[in-house]
Amino acid sequence: MVVAWSNEFSLVSVIYHKLMIQRRYTTRGFTLAEMLVSVGLVSLLLLVTIEASLSVGEIHRRSRAYLDVNSSAVNAFSRFSRDIRRAETVNAVESTLGASNGRLVLNLRNPDYSYSTQTFSLASGTVQSFYNGVYTGDLTPRSMDVSNLTFRRFITGSTTAIRIEMTVSPDASSSVPALNFYGTYVLRGSYAK
Repeated sequence: MVVAWSNEFSLVSVIYHKLMIQRRYTTRGFTLAEMLVSVGLVSLLLLVTIEASLSVGEIHRRSRAYLDVNSSAVNAFSRFSRDIRRAETVNAVESTLGASNGRLVLNLRNPDYSYSTQTFSLASGTVQSFYNGVYTGDLTPRSMDVSNLTFRRFITGSTTAIRIEMTVSPDASSSVPALNFYGTYVLRGSYAK
């Protein structure tokens, strides 16, 4: 019985050693085809990742440009709204109404019942503000290009309203198109009489 066991053991031992020798020679590394496939897959994953990050960057730049254009228009229209609603009358002689390079001159009544003027006009692609003929600043930043500023006056009975059309676009390097903005405001002084 001891002899049979040792024969069995030696048979298992021989098979084990033969398999190990065979395995040693067959598991040396990757073949050239396997390396080419793995390098191709890694390259494809890197290409997709780079393309996705570039797309996200472009979307961010476009979103930022839209936000800047909208912010510029909101700031300008906020000022238009405030001053038009405070105005007593529109100086139609000095204003340029209905033209794309518009000019609006408002007559404001001060608390001491004296009058002052507020002027909005388009010059060099920006909306400029003047108070009593003195330049008070730009309502739109120089990085934005205002290509249209049209003022239209509507009179119904004793009420006067001003409709404003403004076209704003970011600087030329942006791929964002020009956007149109509209607003209509009633002169409080025209219906408070």
